[in-house]
Amino acid sequence: MASYHRVLKVFDRSIQDKSLECDYDIHPWEILINGERWAGKVRLIGFVDVFFLMCYSAEARFEKGIIIYKDDEVIQDTLERAKVDASKIKLDVVNSKEMKGDDKLPPKYFSFTSEPLDYIITSLGHEVGLKTEYPSSSLIKYEIKILKSRNKVMKKRIRRAVTQHSLMDLMHDAIRLGVITHAEMTAQLLGNFYVGSATDDAISKYLETLGSASQANSIALSNELS
Repeated sequence: MASYHRVLKVFDRSIQDKSLECDYDIHPWEILINGERWAGKVRLIGFVDVFFLMCYSAEARFEKGIIIYKDDEVIQDTLERAKVDASKIKLDVVNSKEMKGDDKLPPKYFSFTSEPLDYIITSLGHEVGLKTEYPSSSLIKYEIKILKSRNKVMKKRIRRAVTQHSLMDLMHDAIRLGVITHAEMTAQLLGNFYVGSATDDAISKYLETLGSASQANSIALSNELS
C-alpha cells in the first residue's frame, strides 16, 4: 500500500507546499467523520482551500482518506460539473436568507462552527486514493467534528486548516504564497476600494499591522480564535 504522501501528489499537494496550514495527527477518539470513528491513525493535512483527513498505519501507509472543499466557488463549480444537486445529497445552502434579499449573491455551502469543546465543519467532499478521476456519485456531504486541542499552537493551526479565510487572511495568504508583494497589495487595495466602506476598515487594519510587523508571519489573523 502506498503512503498518504503519494495520495497528496495525485492532487498536486505536498506537506512542503507554502499553502500548508496544518499537518497534525488527531487521535481517533477526538474526531467524528459523519458520525463515525476511523480505526487507525488520523492525519489532518490542511491547505488554504481544502483539507485532507488521512487514515494511515505504520510508516505513513495509506488506508483511506477524504478531501473536504472549503472554497464555495469551487464547491459550486464541482457540483455543476458533476451534475449533482446539492439538495439531493442534503448539502444545505447556508446563506439562503441573504440570497432572498439579493438574488445576485452566490450560494454558500461551507459551514464552520466553534462550539465550547469542538469544531464542527460541514461541506462537500469525497474519498481519495491514487485515482485521478472520481465518479460524481462519490461527492457527498461531510460533517466533521473535531475536539479542540489543549495545545494552543496546535489548536490555532487546526482552526486555520479547517476554516475559510477572511479578507485579512487572504491578504496575508497572497503575500505568504508569493502571489503578490506587500507594495502590490497596498496599491491594489487603495486603487479598488472607496474610503468609508467596511473593506476600508480592513485595509486600515492591514496597513497598521503591516507597519508594526517585522515579518509576514507576525501579521495578526482574524480567525486565530478559540
